[in-house]
Amino acid sequence: MKKRALSLLLVLSLLAALIGCGTKEAGESKASSGGTSKPGSESSASAAVDESKYPGLTDQEKEAVELGLLNLDGTMPIIPDPDAFEEKYGKISMFVHYTGGRTRPVTELEIVKIWEELTGIRFEWEDVPYDGVAEKINLMLSAGGDDLPDCFYNFVDGQSSTFVIQYSDQDVFIPTEELIDNYMPKYKELLESKEEYRLEATAPDGHIYGFPYIEEMFGLVLTPGPFEINADWLKQVGKEMPTTVDEWVDCLKAFRDAGDLNGNGKDDEVPLATQFGLHDTFGSNDLFYRFTGCFGLADSYCGGNKYADHLCLDKDGKVVFSAMDEAFRKTAEFFNMLWNEKLIWNGSFEADTSLSFENSLLKEDVATVGSFSTWGGKASISNIDVRNQYDSLPRLKGESGSTGFRLNYSELQDTSNTAITTNCKFPHAIALWVEAIAADPKLSVMSNWGTPGAVFIEEEDGYLTKPKDENGNHIPQGEFADGKNSPRENTTPCRGSFIIKDAYFDTVADYDAPTLLEGQKKGGKEEILEEYADTVLPRVLTTVEESSRLSQIQPTISDIVDRYVADWTINGVTDESWEAYRNELTAAGVEELIQIWQTAVDRAASNK
Repeated sequence: MKKRALSLLLVLSLLAALIGCGTKEAGESKASSGGTSKPGSESSASAAVDESKYPGLTDQEKEAVELGLLNLDGTMPIIPDPDAFEEKYGKISMFVHYTGGRTRPVTELEIVKIWEELTGIRFEWEDVPYDGVAEKINLMLSAGGDDLPDCFYNFVDGQSSTFVIQYSDQDVFIPTEELIDNYMPKYKELLESKEEYRLEATAPDGHIYGFPYIEEMFGLVLTPGPFEINADWLKQVGKEMPTTVDEWVDCLKAFRDAGDLNGNGKDDEVPLATQFGLHDTFGSNDLFYRFTGCFGLADSYCGGNKYADHLCLDKDGKVVFSAMDEAFRKTAEFFNMLWNEKLIWNGSFEADTSLSFENSLLKEDVATVGSFSTWGGKASISNIDVRNQYDSLPRLKGESGSTGFRLNYSELQDTSNTAITTNCKFPHAIALWVEAIAADPKLSVMSNWGTPGAVFIEEEDGYLTKPKDENGNHIPQGEFADGKNSPRENTTPCRGSFIIKDAYFDTVADYDAPTLLEGQKKGGKEEILEEYADTVLPRVLTTVEESSRLSQIQPTISDIVDRYVADWTINGVTDESWEAYRNELTAAGVEELIQIWQTAVDRAASNK
């Protein structure tokens, strides 16, 4: 109440001063950062703001600064009196989506309450479920107009650039590079901590849209998740941990022939579970691609950068469509052998992700799968006792190489979260909100992974410890101790525009995913990153025209690959089917796909 009274007194004093001196009219202004002041939105306060100190403000922002309702000097709170601000301007609207792991409204998340207390900004959240969110966002953006929110907190993971580039020439999103340069010193410093980050975030038109999400975790997101095997079953069948592809196949055959390995009296053991055609964010669930490197040229896929699936660079820096290489055919022959030997779970072709092995077999209270891969590795198994039976496989050696591939991805995982629309009257307030989080490593960590008392234990010196049991499994805290609801998703909206640096670990907080990283390292992560350092397709942004064309031809090409892989696994590959496959890809525009990416890669290289 004191803050409100003080603010109202300030308003009255300013009004009295303006009456005494004569009202000054502010000219029409559109912020250089993309602010959306329109003709006729003059403010008597705007002329008094020092624009050399605060460049690019909208008229509404100038007025709010003069009225003491908006603080732009970097100190907190950004909005000193939220009640007075909202009474005059309403709330700033923010779109956010959530997954099935969240069971409470966004306004009840602990980190959201912390943000509000720190910054004074209380967003009007448009909180929508993840199912169908891409279609919903596209409908909103296509319709445009006054119904657009002021800002999109997130899009589909890893695909924010797809949305903002598609609409970058339609006056939907404002550029943010001047906001970063003029108002966000800490965020700018973090963004420029690696040369490639700003390059990856910059669209071909020279602008940045929204603010990137960077999660450095010692390369965690640059290779798929761990490749697991049931170590208890290995002991039962008298096998050692395999180190070659042939040894691994022998283990699967032993699992097939051993009988009731899980001791439940049922014939329900599955030697190998995979999910053909499931393009998960980090390329983990479909094991087909993990084996292509064993036969020569490694292929790859990555749901977080899906338009770059099956692409790599050759030794001369030329873009290659790797799913047409002879190694791809040999991998198909290998998987057909696994199928004929009855080693692959027959549900591996299920298109409904709710029926995938990760959402069915791995939820059982007994072990039913001999070997599998997911992003979380053995942590994807619900039952802790079952989880502890598994260990991560090493990188398996094949006839012409080894398992594993490098994702066409980056630790800058999203280029354009917190994307501000041209409807927004307070873009600088949003920019300073992002800056406030980035400037505090501890707040960034909590905003990304969750809060103390749920995910972490906060020690006396403020250090955040993530408690684990003797097997490295995370122990949820407080109301989440029963493991039924996600402590992360129920304390934070997760992936926003946070920047997490490797240096934060062991100084600010424990490492978030030690078992995942350990499993990747067992699988040869460091070797893979070095081996494919010069052949990975760099993550670069495409033009509106290129992006539009990619959205038309790439999904068709990807579907062709998935369809033939499934068919070859069951029926085998012949000269005729291989030729038909190559012809279909050609007809679908694979050469144009290659040329689009070659142009984008060359353009990015010239801008370094």
